[in-house]
Amino acid sequence: MFSLFAACALIGCGALVGCALVTTISVLGRFFLNAPIQGDIEIVALLMSVGISLVLPYCQIKRGNVVVDIFTQGAPPKMRIALDLLGCLTIALLGAILAWRMGLGGVELRSSVDQTMVLRLPTWIVFPIIVPSMALLALAGLLGAWQEWRLINGKRGA
Repeated sequence: MFSLFAACALIGCGALVGCALVTTISVLGRFFLNAPIQGDIEIVALLMSVGISLVLPYCQIKRGNVVVDIFTQGAPPKMRIALDLLGCLTIALLGAILAWRMGLGGVELRSSVDQTMVLRLPTWIVFPIIVPSMALLALAGLLGAWQEWRLINGKRGA
């Protein structure tokens, strides 16, 4: 299962590298040749949405999110674990809500034939990637909550 999270993250990183390349080529083309990539902002926006959504589940499963623990540093371990469990459940809920609502939004965009301004790309084309990514984020939250639950109950491992 972990390889699925890692594979998505690698694809997401590829999309983000694509954003950097499109931006760099467009800026250099504009500066040296007075010929930027047409629709570069649209391409970057679509790639960025895909890239970020694909990396989020891996970040959650690896516990790579920023944690502000200034108020809980001195708390008992069980309380910190309980707060981590609550955080994981919150991520799971948000991932599920985002998958649901973005799924509906993608269907609506497809039926309304919405397009980008310059390249006329259909805006719904990223939703078949983003929606499963959000569902995977929800799963990552549930897996994290399960690990925290086991820690509260004195069990180690997954």
